[in-house]
Amino acid sequence: MRTYVARGEAPLAPETRQVVVATVNGRAYYDLLGMLRSLGVEFVSRFPWAVKPDETLLLLTTRSELPPDYAGDFILYEELTGDWLRDAVAILGRLLKKRKDTLVVGLDPGENTGVAFVYRGHPVVTQSFRNMDEVLTIVGRALALGVKELLVRIGTGDPSRAWFLARRVADMSGAGVKIEMVDEKGTTKLAIQAGSDHGRRDAYSALMIARKKGRAFAQG
Repeated sequence: MRTYVARGEAPLAPETRQVVVATVNGRAYYDLLGMLRSLGVEFVSRFPWAVKPDETLLLLTTRSELPPDYAGDFILYEELTGDWLRDAVAILGRLLKKRKDTLVVGLDPGENTGVAFVYRGHPVVTQSFRNMDEVLTIVGRALALGVKELLVRIGTGDPSRAWFLARRVADMSGAGVKIEMVDEKGTTKLAIQAGSDHGRRDAYSALMIARKKGRAFAQG
């Protein structure tokens, strides 16, 4: 499995108030910055005692450093699980409250299968797997997140693998998850922009598939 950051995306920047990281805990600071940068979320750093609630959209800090009188929205470092996908959904869910609670999983089946996650319209992560069981495992992780709507879009460039994946995902999820089969026309050409790394290209193709409407897969 190889993981890539979804490059080429405009940073997610709040229009007025700021995302603030406020901690003097070195490990927490390193982990929080890594997460926000990988998600393309703009932020500022503050000392915990210098946080201004009226300028703060979302505060990320530790339990012991949370200002006692802070009444705004916050996420505690201790509440993050270490599960990249789950933590990313938790952060983006706070920042993008006005958008639909929808997670789209894009799959580009092949010898290497590209996987991409887009939550509330914002790319979370793209990955490439050689093992189909790993693909199904990470789709299972997405099923367990409890988002209001989960949509799985599967590219049909390799029809046999595409239908195999669709049937397996349908068996795992039941009728509660929408599955669409997506014509890959145009996605491969765009994926070439990702460079000569085949894993990266597969992952980028999956991101293009996640953003392209397909036809409903007939379950059952």
